[in-house]
Amino acid sequence: MDICLAIEDALSEAVARKLLETSGSIFQIQQCFCKNGNGYLKSNAGKFGNIAKITPVLLLTDLDNEDCAPGLIRRWLGKKKLPDGLLFRIAVRETEAWLLADAVGFAKFSGVPANKIPQDVESLPDPKSTLIDLIRRYGKRSLKADIVPEPGAYAKVGLAYNQALCPFVRESWSPERAEQFAKSLARTRMSIGKLVEALAKL
Repeated sequence: MDICLAIEDALSEAVARKLLETSGSIFQIQQCFCKNGNGYLKSNAGKFGNIAKITPVLLLTDLDNEDCAPGLIRRWLGKKKLPDGLLFRIAVRETEAWLLADAVGFAKFSGVPANKIPQDVESLPDPKSTLIDLIRRYGKRSLKADIVPEPGAYAKVGLAYNQALCPFVRESWSPERAEQFAKSLARTRMSIGKLVEALAKL
């Protein structure tokens, strides 16, 4: 099954690919649209909608400080109807919440005790900061150097942030475990499942 990805960064790409791999079907990614950040996705939302009329598109972005997912979609697409082939999925509030939602996997990967990882990850105002703080306090020394920014650094994340987390997503992160604590992830997996069913009928 052919599909295109529209994602914010390397980490969300790794998550999107893992979701497709664990969907129970085999997807062939035709193209991956990524320009570092949701500004590019927002300005090209209409373009992705047009592509989705021919080839399905999984668009994955973060809710960030927006009030709600439906409101974000309306602001991005305006009055345009959401095409059937466009899976416009939003992580509440950031992709990092989905990673933390698999507390078992993240604890094993990071060295952070599982009981220190919040269960209600979608209520976190800044999941990325929570993840970094957990690594700073409890994480393996090797991960701290990659994920935690240097004191006084302008950057909000360590220099090898995505490079450290992407292998975890590819090799250890369990969407099945994580969706139990992240409703937006569960809805995303359900949408992919419905796409698989629809394409199978063609």
